[in-house]
Amino acid sequence: MSGVGSPPWSEASSPIWALTSGYAPRYRAQKPLAFLYAYIDDSASHVGDQRLFMAGYLNRAEQWALFSEAWDEELRAAPAIEYLKMAEAQNLRDQFTGWTPGGRDEKLRGLARVIRHFQPFSFEFSVSRAQYSSIVKPASPRGLGNAHFVCCFGMVSSLARYADGAGVRMPIKFIFDQQDGVSTDIGLFFDRMTQSLPKSARKLISGSPTFEDDKLVLPLQAADMLAWHVRREHEDCVPPDTLPMADLLRNDHGHLTSEIPESVMKSWADQFDKLPGVPLLQSKRDWRDFKKEMTRLISLGVDPSTTGHPRGMIARLTSRVKALRGRFF
Repeated sequence: MSGVGSPPWSEASSPIWALTSGYAPRYRAQKPLAFLYAYIDDSASHVGDQRLFMAGYLNRAEQWALFSEAWDEELRAAPAIEYLKMAEAQNLRDQFTGWTPGGRDEKLRGLARVIRHFQPFSFEFSVSRAQYSSIVKPASPRGLGNAHFVCCFGMVSSLARYADGAGVRMPIKFIFDQQDGVSTDIGLFFDRMTQSLPKSARKLISGSPTFEDDKLVLPLQAADMLAWHVRREHEDCVPPDTLPMADLLRNDHGHLTSEIPESVMKSWADQFDKLPGVPLLQSKRDWRDFKKEMTRLISLGVDPSTTGHPRGMIARLTSRVKALRGRFF
């Protein structure tokens, strides 16, 4: 891994340093987990309970910069690929067109060794999409009926609570792979949903999550690798008499596993059932108009949970989001 000695401003690590460029150098040099970044990707099962997994890694910013150099070097090692997407690797297409299964597996093992070298804290969060679709979605507004939305927030909440309990005192920036539609919904409701967290855990969250391109932000490729293998493990797709790759990708000294249980989903559905007018926000068009009005009010500095909207839905819905505090997150 000769890339470990590369300069911090090289192309592979520049997205990492761009995130920390606003901090003074003296803070970047602090040792105790200063400037933590969590990179997260998802993988959805289409069998069984159709479970959605979000998984990834947490480490210091400077370690992520060094990791990116080493990861990029491994990508470029012959036979080279430009980026890693596990869906392409599994199906031997795009970056893996013409590869043999054995050659692909060796490439993946090399990338797994990079992850294990830097020992980032690993984590996973999941929800049964089958249960969520049957229990929560029929009762909720369109955006909040999206399992990806609730899983994003659940991942942030679980990791913040864990870090708080472990005595971490430096903020964590959460970076997800790009998700169509989810990023907008998260931006509108994130601050209100974090009010459910203890103050000490809430202070560890550095602003709203961001959604980045995994072809440019290399740690997201590692998160994709973990999420994909955790999902395959859940589906029992691991060949017998082999060491599951998911075990190689988890940190032996620190791994967090969490999920949304059915009982919590039922409590959310009960809460939404008590909210008048939810059917008015279940179509794609109505939800889009609702978000547009929410965005307008927020830009004017108005708290949507107290505004007298003509239909009253903005105030009631945002208040209901606040009322969900403590029920899981």
